[in-house]
Amino acid sequence: MKNRYSADIEYLTVGLEHASIEVEAFVNLGCPYSAKFFEIASEVIKPYTDSGQVKFVVKHVDRTKGQLLRGTIANNYVDHDDPVEGFAALKKLFQTQESWVKSFRKTLEMCEDELGLPEKTAAYERGAAVLEDFNERGLKIVPAVFINGEHLTEYKPADQSKEEIITLLTERIESLK
Repeated sequence: MKNRYSADIEYLTVGLEHASIEVEAFVNLGCPYSAKFFEIASEVIKPYTDSGQVKFVVKHVDRTKGQLLRGTIANNYVDHDDPVEGFAALKKLFQTQESWVKSFRKTLEMCEDELGLPEKTAAYERGAAVLEDFNERGLKIVPAVFINGEHLTEYKPADQSKEEIITLLTERIESLK
């Protein structure tokens, strides 16, 4: 668990701070490929975080086009400082993405009414920092995944099946243990 009171930890982080393997994912709540990644991460990466082997850092990339903008708005309701609540909110938003991503009104209804999430003003500064990091790394699309600082360039969410992605992530993590 991360130290919720430390000013230097800014991102939704699940797992032990000192885990030997770090999986870092740049996602957007409105992106269908990010939803696919998060579903797989919940299945593959989460057990490693629970056992203390992996630290999983989720960085939401605020985008302004189409349904990605609605994902950016939804992210303003996710508590990135609470790993349990934040992870659960991301999971629920990704699972229900089809029901809210096409309309700003439905996005707000999902976050405020159905999930009962309060808007988090800290998301604005965090979003700017993530976007700066995203751009400095020369990234163009989400999701983008890094394992121990190395960009997982073999990960092609539009071209790979769920099973292929599970195998890729599992093999990479297992090779680092």
